Amino acid sequence: MINEYKKLLAGLDDVDWASLSHAYESAHDVPGHIRTLCGSDDEAREQAFSSLFSSIFHQGSRYSASPVAVPFLARIALAGPAAARENTMWLLTRLAVDWHDEYDVTTGINVAGWRAAAAEGGPEELLPWYEEQLAAATGADQRAQLQEIRDWVAAGNSPDARWSALQSYDAVLAELPDLLALLDDDDTRLRTRIAYLLAWFPEFSTASLPRLLALAAHGRTRSPQPPHCSPQASSDLPPRSRTSPRIWMPQIR
Repeated sequence: MINEYKKLLAGLDDVDWASLSHAYESAHDVPGHIRTLCGSDDEAREQAFSSLFSSIFHQGSRYSASPVAVPFLARIALAGPAAARENTMWLLTRLAVDWHDEYDVTTGINVAGWRAAAAEGGPEELLPWYEEQLAAATGADQRAQLQEIRDWVAAGNSPDARWSALQSYDAVLAELPDLLALLDDDDTRLRTRIAYLLAWFPEFSTASLPRLLALAAHGRTRSPQPPHCSPQASSDLPPRSRTSPRIWMPQIR
């Protein structure tokens, strides 16, 4: 069945996944899980979803592999196996907005504030700090630890969770023009999921709002209900402020 969906996976093996990271360090296993989503083994597919949820979206955290996986997941949501499309849409939603964001469902995300806060923790902002710490370090272990983190930040990464989450949010935002087609899908649950996802993107509202209002006017959608949370996507993270500092700094001994 994977051959049937070969176009959806085009470019998957061109990505240097081993150089990217997720919750369990190297993201070398991500393409295998994505490929399994297009297979015919239902049990293997569920396991692949579980692995992706726990690695590229680990308890709400996003990693360098997370935004890179988004385009492939979007293709599967649009034209993948029927058994994979709904869960893929749920994973895309989680990569865009985490558990805490749902506390803001009545008011929406302050994307402008999020972008401003994330910019403070971007690689360009943090690199000078790590270089200063490295220059002042004296112990060999301390210098080795700081050098590793400094090189990682210099490669375009950031230990600030706000910054990494925004990369995934923007990756999903880039796929929305194509994902809009799901509003016309025959599957009611897919229409519900894309409508729910669109609600988190005020920057895309000029394109999405007229479509949503038109569907509502024609009775094509049911009353909005948040999609059911699948078991593998559970989390017990406490609420936290979107703009609160979440920068991980090394503990230097």
